[in-house]
Amino acid sequence: MKNIELPKDWKMDTLDNATSIIRNGANIKQGEDGGYPITRIETISNSFIDINKFGYAGIEELGKYKDYLLQQGDILMSHINSEKHLGKVAIYENCNIEIIHGMNLLCIRFNNEIILSKYAYYFLNTKRFKIQLPRITKKSVNQASFSINDLKNLKIIIPPLEIQKKIINVLEKSEKALEKRMESIKLLDELVKSRFIEMFGDPIRNPMNLLKAELGKVGEWKTGGTPSRSNNEYYNGNIPWLSSGELNNMYCFKSVEMITELAIKESSAKIIEKGSLLLGMYDTAALKSTINMIECSCNQAIAYSKLDEKLVNTIYVYYCIQIGKDFYKSQQRGVRQKNLNLSMIKGLEILMPDLKRQNQFADFINQVDKLKFEMQKSLEEMENNFNSLMQRAFKGELFN
Repeated sequence: MKNIELPKDWKMDTLDNATSIIRNGANIKQGEDGGYPITRIETISNSFIDINKFGYAGIEELGKYKDYLLQQGDILMSHINSEKHLGKVAIYENCNIEIIHGMNLLCIRFNNEIILSKYAYYFLNTKRFKIQLPRITKKSVNQASFSINDLKNLKIIIPPLEIQKKIINVLEKSEKALEKRMESIKLLDELVKSRFIEMFGDPIRNPMNLLKAELGKVGEWKTGGTPSRSNNEYYNGNIPWLSSGELNNMYCFKSVEMITELAIKESSAKIIEKGSLLLGMYDTAALKSTINMIECSCNQAIAYSKLDEKLVNTIYVYYCIQIGKDFYKSQQRGVRQKNLNLSMIKGLEILMPDLKRQNQFADFINQVDKLKFEMQKSLEEMENNFNSLMQRAFKGELFN
């Protein structure tokens, strides 16, 4: 951040001079329950401290670890992760439980006589700060990292405390508006689930005693394949090729990777007809699903089928599986990596109400999706406005 003109009384300094602590966490063996909660890398994966993603230190007395309890305003930062997640931060605030700061996340504690923690948290989320990270990042095969000493030398803009308070106030108000919009979108998902239960009942308990059918009876199921990575002629073509990590939404319109017609001809990857249902089979991606809105292909971790439209509505089947996902996933096999296979996918049973009611449910989903699309479009605009507001705030254009 060289040659930046700052307003009067604003200054730029290093993180080292603006903080009282930047350190790694306590090295304690972690379990899934029992003892004090302790942070893990995934604790801040969604940019907030997620109480559902703690480990647990098997200790009942803090002893020497008391110094590692998080304090109000502490900021956790990811410094060992995949490159795109480096520098991700979350702030410890308004939390009523004692949490031990564990290994592989840095704790940054700012000197509040110089800089307020919430102001620093917002600044650490800006492009102006994050653009400094690549020059201290060291890359390896599966992850990237930076050292505490290198982090300490990065720069932060520090306005007077009164200006910091004003910046915090305006950004918090904008952030709350974003949260309300996201909550509204989430409520639409709950509405869909409620409508499904109202029309068909729980897909596992089947209180309406509807007929059931195995997925193998309503469509022909196949798995994809991965063309050889050693043959460059198989990749960077014009055919979308999906991995299970991309099965995140009901509809799929594109893929990260593309393969060639030669790959389709010479490998186990095949063309999947538009409007098919795709289901992940392996580990945490099991039963993640999507309906492809383009002709595409996929890898071997995905099962797919163009369902028989005379028997089922694909949108209905998608939701039947998603709502019953936890039960279906209990059928996974494996000790460490629990997987489904093609036979197990074919054997999954779904409720079979008459096609007319399935179509009525799908029509309802289409109406909700139109509303959701508009709300998500509005959310994107709000996010862009928030980012613009942050840029202006840290340039001194809002207050000086």
